[in-house]
Parts: sequence; structure tokens; C-alpha cells
Amino acid sequence: MPITQAAEPKLDGKTALIVGASAGMGMASAKLFAEHGANVVMIGRNQQRLQAAADEIGEQALPVVADVRFPDQLEAAFDAAIDRFGGLSVVFNNAGPGDAGPLSIQDMSVEQFDDYIALNLRAVFLGMKLAIPHMERAGGGSLIATSSVAAIAGVTNGAGYSAGKAGAHALARSAAAELSHLNIRANVIVPGAIVTRFGLPSDAVQTEEEVSRRRERQRTSSPMLRGGESEEVANLALFLASDDSSYITGQCIVIDGGMTAVNHWIFANRPPD
Repeated sequence: MPITQAAEPKLDGKTALIVGASAGMGMASAKLFAEHGANVVMIGRNQQRLQAAADEIGEQALPVVADVRFPDQLEAAFDAAIDRFGGLSVVFNNAGPGDAGPLSIQDMSVEQFDDYIALNLRAVFLGMKLAIPHMERAGGGSLIATSSVAAIAGVTNGAGYSAGKAGAHALARSAAAELSHLNIRANVIVPGAIVTRFGLPSDAVQTEEEVSRRRERQRTSSPMLRGGESEEVANLALFLASDDSSYITGQCIVIDGGMTAVNHWIFANRPPD
């Protein structure tokens, strides 16, 4: 998929903290942000994969191993970002979905539900809260969170994940109301079926065969007859991180190939070409 190109870097001299940056949408965004001049603080749980991703970027990247379900670890990551780069202009809360797997409401324990909320909602709140003073000192900034179409349409065995992601929408709208006078914007990216590690445990290996299988399974996920690519989400994240979106805040922007715009079952049951 094409990467957005620009005559001038869109994030020159800025620092962006990206959660979930060791693979998929987060890693694609870290690479793209760095190409556009940003320093990137890359947060993930798998040290080996995170370091490998940071090595591809080079000196602009700072990998920080942290589990954002734990406030002290996320706070330490913010401290590392400030110590290394001195400021912060963009925070991309891109964690999820968690390792619990699909669970019905009936079978989900309270602890499992709380874990979904901690990863997909509380971590977004903490990322906002920790970023605000740094962005205020910088004269503004961009808060971005990754949600899911599961936040706007029911998903079987996905109630905990859906509830956490839906909460991020409300957080962004409240942040827009509270922070716009500080030139701090808050928006949410709402992906549909994207070819990523989604659903795999953080220490699981994703093979090329698995990627190919995911692409094939997602052929009927949208009217475009394909799943999306991480780079396409990164292009949207770059737009929201940059001054190109300077008058956009409090919005939940869907990137799903038309999945939620049409009767999905028509396409899900369409015979293959």
C-alpha cells in the first residue's frame, strides 16, 4: 500500500509516543512518523520484536518495554520520552485487543472484563492524562486512539473489547471539549478488518503463511473485497498527528473499506470471483 509522501516533513522536530509499536498499525505509524521527521517513542510488551522494529528506524526511535495496563509502567515510558527528547507533541494510544481471546458475556469473568477495560480504555485515559501537561508546555498537540468497528456494531463474544473501545470514543469527545483551548486535539481511528497480528498473544510468532491466510479470510469483509493494510491506517494517523488536521477534534474516523456503510452480510456471503 502507498505511504503518504510530502514535499516537506509533516512532523519535523516533533516527538510522538506510540503504544503497540512493535507490529502492525503501530509499527507502520512509527516508521511513517519517523520518515516525516518525528522522534518516536515506541512502546510494546515484546522486547525482541520491539527492539527489531526500533532498529529499522534508527536513532529517531526509542523503544520502551511496558504493559500499559499498569499505570506505573506507562508513566515510566512517558518519563523516558521526556528524558530522551525533551518534549511530546503526539500520543497514539494503539493498544489492544488483549490476550483473553473471544469470550461471551456469560463466560467472561469480572477479572477478564476488567482486563479488557484496563487495556482498551483506562490506558487511553492515562495516556491522555500524562500527555496533557507536556502538550500544554509545547503549545498544543494531538491525542489519537485506536478503536474498532466493534465499538459501533455488536460483535459476538467481543463484549469486553467492544465496551473498552467504545469508551475511547467518549473520552475523545470529552477531551475535545476540555482541551481545545490549549490547542490539544483528540481523535479516534476506527479500523475495520486490517491485516495485523490482531488476536495473537504478544509472544506468538506470525508467519507469512498466517498473513496470507488473514488476507484471504478478509476478502469478504468489505465492499472492496479485501482487508486493509497497516500502512493505510498509518497514513490516517499521520494526518491526525500533523497540522493537516488542525481543525479536526473529537472525531471518530472509520477506516474499514465500507464495511459499516453497507449491509455487511451481502458481501460476507458473496460467492468468490
